[in-house]
Amino acid sequence: MNIIITKKTLMKALLVSASLFTLTACDNEIDDILSDIADGEDEVVCSTDTTTVNFKQIAYWGENDEDTLDDIDFTMLTHVIYNKIGVTSSGELVLPDDTDDFEDMIDEAHDAGIYAMASIGNSSDSAFNTIAASDTAMDNFIDNMEDLIDDYDLDGIDINWQFPEGDDEGDLFEDLVKEVSESLDDEGKIFSFVVDTGQDDDDTDDGVQDDVLDYADFMNVMALNTTDDDDLHSSLEDAEDAIEYWTDRCVVKNRLVLAIPAYSKGDGVLDFREIVDDDDDNACVDEASNVEDEDGNKYDDINYNGIPTVNDKTEYAQSYAGSNYHVIRARLF
Repeated sequence: MNIIITKKTLMKALLVSASLFTLTACDNEIDDILSDIADGEDEVVCSTDTTTVNFKQIAYWGENDEDTLDDIDFTMLTHVIYNKIGVTSSGELVLPDDTDDFEDMIDEAHDAGIYAMASIGNSSDSAFNTIAASDTAMDNFIDNMEDLIDDYDLDGIDINWQFPEGDDEGDLFEDLVKEVSESLDDEGKIFSFVVDTGQDDDDTDDGVQDDVLDYADFMNVMALNTTDDDDLHSSLEDAEDAIEYWTDRCVVKNRLVLAIPAYSKGDGVLDFREIVDDDDDNACVDEASNVEDEDGNKYDDINYNGIPTVNDKTEYAQSYAGSNYHVIRARLF
């Protein structure tokens, strides 16, 4: 539980305690002064974070990357999340036609002694909007989610709503998260959800309201495809800005998971393995030119997170968050 003290409260206390003797001569102005202060923005002051951090190593993996499953060292991870299960506006789940890869991922994870989860969501948030606004659709969604967990022996669920914006969607997001959290808590399962970086503070403030922040076991901060501080995609500075935004909203470190992309942006979307296969030197920089992918296509300029940047982000996450996670391909989101 975080204690939130606002600038409004502090200013009122200061005004009354320190300046009372000067205000006795101008009683008629007191109401105006306090009214002006009350109209100001709240400044959140978080209590000291004393929670224990259990650092997590998480990877999102999907069927589009089926060729990489055998290359994953699951013992290096604590969680793997299947990305992703679709959902309809009536609360039905959309699984791949062939679930063999999905099941193989779960088996590999459990054989390695780590958690296997599934992410639920679409490229559009319209289905979640409809589900959260309908008791019938919500009940159906929760039932189907519980069946998915039981049928495939999953350890938890990740909600991938990209992204709730504004008060109305924020209220719906809270309704959905609350129902999912209560269901998973009853089952003793893990719950996470995806959030953005807070680049558009007002949209994120309204879309992910304060009451939502304590529901998840952890929040996956999608610091991907951002170019806040430079022309590089998802730089160290972009990651720091994202974690600072959520920390300033009093989310404890153990609940924050920082995304690290394992793919490029720029002229082409290549996975890190393709980039390094083209030239070993590419592993230690964040930009490369004339890179050839496995199909023989060449790309003039790409940028990505090289090993030094990944190490820097991991060190940052170890100090200011509770985990990092890797995304294999941009197209999975």
